[in-house]
Order: sequence, then C-alpha cells, then structure tokens
Amino acid sequence: MAAATLGHTAVAGCCKKQAPLRPAGFRGTPCAAPSSARVLLRKSGQGRRAERLHAAVVPAALKAPWEGTTPARLVLEDGSVWHGTAFGHTGVEVGEVVFNTSLTGYQEILTDPSYKGQFVVFTYPHLGNVGINPEDMESSKVHLGGVIARDLSCVVSNYRANMSLDEYLKEQKVMGIAGVDTRAITRRLRVDGCLNGAICTDASISDEDLVARTKSWTIVGKDLIKEVTCSEPYKWSDPTGEEWEFAPAAKAVNGAEPLKVVAYDYGIKLNILRRLTSFGCKVTVVPADYPAEKVLAMNPDGIFFSNGPGDPSAVPYAVENAKQVLGKVPVFGICMGHQVLGQAFGGKTFKLKFGHHGGNHPLRHTPTGRIEISAQNHNFAVDTTTLPDEVEISLINLNDGTCAGMYYPSLQALTVQSHPEASPGPHDSDVAFVQFIDMMKASKKRRFCLQVTNMAPSIETVKAAREQLREVISKTHCQPILIRLAWHDSGTYSVEAAKTLPFPKAGGATGSIRFKPEMSHGANNGLPVALTLLTPVKEAHPTLGWADLIQLGSAVAVETAGGPFIPLRLGRKDAESEEHCTPDGRLPAAAAPFPDASPSPAQHLKNVFYRMGLSDRDIVALSGAHTVGRARPDRSGFGKESTKYTKDGPGAPGGSSWTAEWLKFDNSYFTDIKNPTDPELLVLETDACIFTDEGFKPHAEKYAADQAAFFADYVESHLKLSELGVEWDGEPLTLTQ
Repeated sequence: MAAATLGHTAVAGCCKKQAPLRPAGFRGTPCAAPSSARVLLRKSGQGRRAERLHAAVVPAALKAPWEGTTPARLVLEDGSVWHGTAFGHTGVEVGEVVFNTSLTGYQEILTDPSYKGQFVVFTYPHLGNVGINPEDMESSKVHLGGVIARDLSCVVSNYRANMSLDEYLKEQKVMGIAGVDTRAITRRLRVDGCLNGAICTDASISDEDLVARTKSWTIVGKDLIKEVTCSEPYKWSDPTGEEWEFAPAAKAVNGAEPLKVVAYDYGIKLNILRRLTSFGCKVTVVPADYPAEKVLAMNPDGIFFSNGPGDPSAVPYAVENAKQVLGKVPVFGICMGHQVLGQAFGGKTFKLKFGHHGGNHPLRHTPTGRIEISAQNHNFAVDTTTLPDEVEISLINLNDGTCAGMYYPSLQALTVQSHPEASPGPHDSDVAFVQFIDMMKASKKRRFCLQVTNMAPSIETVKAAREQLREVISKTHCQPILIRLAWHDSGTYSVEAAKTLPFPKAGGATGSIRFKPEMSHGANNGLPVALTLLTPVKEAHPTLGWADLIQLGSAVAVETAGGPFIPLRLGRKDAESEEHCTPDGRLPAAAAPFPDASPSPAQHLKNVFYRMGLSDRDIVALSGAHTVGRARPDRSGFGKESTKYTKDGPGAPGGSSWTAEWLKFDNSYFTDIKNPTDPELLVLETDACIFTDEGFKPHAEKYAADQAAFFADYVESHLKLSELGVEWDGEPLTLTQ
C-alpha cells in the first residue's frame, strides 16, 4: 500500500462488487482451509479435476488466514506512514530501518546478532514460505527489532520446518508488518539514507507521537555489543555439516593438528564458528570485553574478531584489546571485527548512507583482480584515508568503492567487511578462512624457528642479511623499533648477576627477548612487531643467530637513518629457551615514580646503566638515539596521540617524536632539549636531566655542539651495549662497510 502523509488520509478505492478480503498487497489465489468436500475427495481417491471444482468451497465457520488480522503501521522519521497488517508480536517498537536484498535465508537474517536495534525491509517480495527450522539458526534467538515484508506466505512448504514465521516471531516477541510497498520504502532509504522507524499496532498512539519517538532514537554512539555478547568463555567443536560442506580445503583437514583460535564474541554468528572448526580449528569463544592478557595466556595460534551490531566507535575496550594482541599472533576480523581492527591500526570509521545488507555485493580483490560476490551486513565502514601506509586495502566494494578488506603484513592482521561464512549468501569469500589458516600455520612455523640456535655466520650470509634488512626498512620505516628491540635485548644485563649465574641467565645481547616471558615485560610493549619484521630474514638465513640478527637490525637501522656505520661483531651464542629469560624491571623507566625508588631521573638512569657496567658518557651518547622514533601512549603511556610531525607518518601515523625529523639520525635530540622551542616535541624527565645532572651535562653540551663527536662516541657506546653478556661461537666476525 502506498504511504500516507501526516495530515492526510489514504482512502481505498470503491468497487461495484466487493471482492473477498485479502491482505494488503496480496497477489495470488486466496488461501483456503480444506473443506470437508475436499477431504472426502482425497480419501476417495478421485481425480485432481474434481478436487479443483471444490477448491473454492470454504465453510462459513472457518476463517481464511488474513481474516481477523491486526492492522499495523510503519511510521518513518520523515513523517511517512505505511499501513499494513501485523504478524508476530504486537505493540510498538522503534529502530533503524535498513533493507536487505537477499533472495533466501530470512531465518539466518532474523537470528544474526548484527541486526540488533534494526528493522529489516526484505526486498524479496515473498517471506515465510519455508517456515522456521531448528538447524538454520545463527544464534539462540531473534535479534532484529522488526520485520517488514511485502507478502507473508500463508503456507509453509519445507520438509525441515517445524513452525511458521508468524509463530516464531510471536514466540520471540518480535513484531512484523506485511502488506506494505517494500519497493517504495527501499527506494526512499536509498535516496534519503537510513531512517529510524516505528512499527505499531496500538491505534491509540498517534502518528505524530510515533514520529517523535523515531527522532529521539539513534544507533550512532550505541554500544550494542554488550547486549549480544556471551557472558562467559565457552568452547565450540561443531563443524559445518557434511552434506553442506563445499570447500576442498576444509575437506582436506582430515585430522591434522588443530590450530587454537580464540574468538572475541561481538555478536558472533554460529556459522563462523562452524567454518573455523571445519578448517581444523579448536575454538574458544570469549566475551567482548575479555582482557587481552587472558586471551594471550591461552597461547592461541590466532585470534578472531567477530561481527556485531552498533557503532564501532562506541567500543573503545574492544579496540584496546585488539591493540594489545596485534603483532603477537595472527588476527582475523569480520565486519565489526574489521572495523575494530581498523581503529586498532590507527584508522577511523564512518557511517554509510544506507549500509550494505544482502547477498549480492561485488568485491574486487586488489592484489589479483579477482571478483567475489559476497554477503554483507553493516552500516559503518573504515575510512582508508586515516590508515597507516603499511595497511594494504585488499578488497574494494565495487558498488561504492568503500574498503571491504585490509591486510597488515607486519602485524599478521587480515580483515574482511563481508560475511565469508555465507549464511545466507554466496561462497566466493570463504577463501578468507583459508588465508587466516595459512597465516596461523606460517606463524606457528616461525615460532618453531625461534627455538633454533645459531652457528657462526659467513661473510656472504651477513652481507645478504644486511641487504634484506635494508629492504624491510625501506618499505616499513621501522628503524626506531629495530633499535629499541636490540637495546631492550641487551639492556637486561647485570654485572653482579654475571658473577654467579651461568650464560645466558645474567641477561644481555643473547636473543632471549624473542621468548614470550621476556617479550611480555611491560617495557617491551609493541616490540613483537619488530620480531615479526625480522622473522623472514631469519628464515632466509638460518645460520645467522637471533642474538646477532637483533643487533644487526639495530646497526643497519642507525646507518640507514643517516647515522654512523657501526662495525658490529657477529657470532653470538643464542639463549635457547624461556628458562634463559631475565626477570622484569631491569630496563629504564621514563618518569617517576621509578621502580628502583630513585629520587631523581638522573639517579635512576645511573642505577640502571651502571648495573650494566656502562658510564655517564655511554648513558648520554645512547640517549641520543632518541633522535629517531616516537613514544606512543598506547604502548608506553607517554606522548600524545598525534602531533604535526607524526600525524601523516611515514609509517603508522601518531605518537610524539623527540625531534621534527624523527627518522633522521643526527644530534637534533640534544639541540632540541638544550633550546626547547616547540611544545609538539617530546621531552621526558629522563631526557631533560642530561642537561641538569653534573655527570651528564658536559657530554650533552658536547654533542649538541658537535655532531661528529656525538657520532664517534655513539659508535663506541653502541658496540659496548651490543656485547653485554655475550659468549662467542668461535672467533667473531667483524662487520665492514
């Protein structure tokens, strides 16, 4: 039925001869209850022709399905009113109205938690013909707020069905309205964008009141995930049913060693869990706000971030958890998970005009040009202009050009803004599960590689590794994090501990930072990314030990940033296991209160570096390496989210830098601290003290005035740091230019 406008009344046209009552929009032959004559004919076995003669006979005592139905209204916030008939629950409900273009799968759509807070206009004209069955649920209940249909089937015709759509919605207390012009409503939403609406069967509530209710409701800023997530962790073990399995890769699993996956439940669809299990995963599902440290303590091979409802910018706890696991194990996000990870990468999200809902959305896989027809259900998208340069846009939605997938190689992160589990929908995007499985297998192989100890490297190996490191650095601008990784590996050394403890338990440049207990130290937050960057180099050059590779990465990083060449010595013995990790708390803190209870930042630095056997000159020279790099508040707790020097990268944008050109190794760290003129530049307590402490100040003044002197002293101090706690595997090899 066409929409009426507030203030006007829609009057039905008159007919000379009144037709039988039918639901608004009814197109077919009226449904009739079987008459006694029809029943007798069937029992007697008479022909179909005789049955057709009696098909229109309806006893007066029986009512046709549309007789006695309750009138209902759909009122949109733009003031339009759509009259139809109610099915399911009665009352009044308000939500955001979206349209879905799927031809099948209404039961899966009804039970998809991502539709929480929304009314769905089904563009396919007939609904309810296959009823409801217990096997096609995507969750334990209906989550959407209302169903809007053109024609509601009065006959259920499916051998698997155990109830009608009307009965199911009544049971679930969810409202539906049929007999409205869904084509006209869809066109209105396409032109005007998503509109809030109210479905109402209460005639005492005016249209004006319903419009007011719709205007006071919004999905923007709403955290709906907390309304649909699980309350406790649970395990899932059911795969896709054998009769429904279509993927050769899933069929080929055949009892292979399972991969452990932890899935964050933002409103997860059951078929996602079935697909993960079908590909050989042992899945543990956790609530949306489950702490990241507890997830990592489960030692998963991968972490999954699920679909879910609401505004992705309203769930900062989910973004924070994602940040804490990025780079530590492979991660995969679908829909809301895609948007959460996009924010964790440093990007932002925005609301689409009318969203993407349906089973026929074309995507282009950018690396290959492959086209996928996908199932989609989302109202928000990731703004690609806010993402770091390292993030690859792997899928593009061909309808509107929005981001439909991301890949962040150095963080082992994959996302899709579609539903590859295809329930309902096409199976083209199921390949995303294969990609996630491959990422986890490769990561597991690399973790095994971490256990391999070194042998003395050859000159050819070192030369090739240096070239590969230069390539990695040129692509990722990772000089700061490679320098930090080497320092934090070396900086655990204790002269006193070395007097009583065997190698490598006293700490130092032994490669022990690659093991989880040490990498989990608070000061090492964010460093798993550096280890991920070095892993392909290690795989290409297995005779180069981890201790050597970590220090070589630092030396190459300094040189490629414009700093001095460091004649590093190579041939270190590696720490071999987690038992060789050092205790937490040995690395310097940036500000008071200091863990060693030092009364001043200068004294704290001296306590830490004297423990390693280094001098005041070493402390100041090594501090000068802060000329490259940034402090990120999400990792260290210091600095700003972004400054004029870091907001556009290079690399991942954000953080506070010590210098304006924070990828250039020079003496500007000293000159900027000595003459502070720019509040955008970072100066920590442990930075400022190098010009106030009597032992530090002469060296700081010298380096501020003479860059060549700084470079010369830095090389000596860097070499000292790189050999703390080292045992050599034979005669060391000295790096040459």
